[in-house]
Amino acid sequence: MTGTDRDLFAALGPDERALLAWVAPQLDADAIDTIAAADYGADIPQYRRALTELVHSPWLPDHLIGNPAEVLALTRWTAPADRRGHLQRLFACTLLVRAVTADGNPVDSLAPLVDSARELAAPARDAAVRFLAWCRLHRPGDWRDDPSSPMFLTLAVLLLSAETPAAPALAALLVEELDATLHDPDLPWRRRPRSPLFTRRGTDSATTRRLWSALVTRCLVDNPAVTDPRLTALGNALGAGAATPIAELRALFTDAT
Repeated sequence: MTGTDRDLFAALGPDERALLAWVAPQLDADAIDTIAAADYGADIPQYRRALTELVHSPWLPDHLIGNPAEVLALTRWTAPADRRGHLQRLFACTLLVRAVTADGNPVDSLAPLVDSARELAAPARDAAVRFLAWCRLHRPGDWRDDPSSPMFLTLAVLLLSAETPAAPALAALLVEELDATLHDPDLPWRRRPRSPLFTRRGTDSATTRRLWSALVTRCLVDNPAVTDPRLTALGNALGAGAATPIAELRALFTDAT
């Protein structure tokens, strides 16, 4: 990452604890119990104790393997129907995005984090931007293990900031990162006929791919607050609505600041 790119994320007020500090106080005992019961009701007391410690901790864990990682991972895959469900999923994904985990694929936790942060509106979204800007600058947990993963942090910050003046510069950086990874001969990618985002590893979850596609369309294409046609063009390309060569996307954002 160049100095200019670092300045871009630094301007967003990166803060490792911003999102945890926002979401944790909103989880009551019933919400914790719901997460603790996610493993088909097994070992609820042990999970409850571990989750309660995390809710009251000012710090995010460096590692999440074993208790309570299993129930956090299962909560990640829920489809929340209300604010309470989104708070639970947001809490789980905040921890999983930050830590080293057993599956080693933080992109799977990042998509639902973005989805819930958007559903919970401005305070959650703003806190998520600050947390993810910190993650993009520091690449904690599993983010260093796959050179193609960090660009999804750039994508996440872009989607949460699509209505802000920072969006064109974030989009320009995303296109550069996507171009670099698409042309990296050492990455075990396989070509797909759809979005260039998903030419990655065969282990990527289909659920994750669908959620990213939906988020891109909702945030960049169908969002009435986004008036920059370049962002719409990028959204169409990434959401598989248009087969736009990466060179054309780069040309769109050549002058983005």
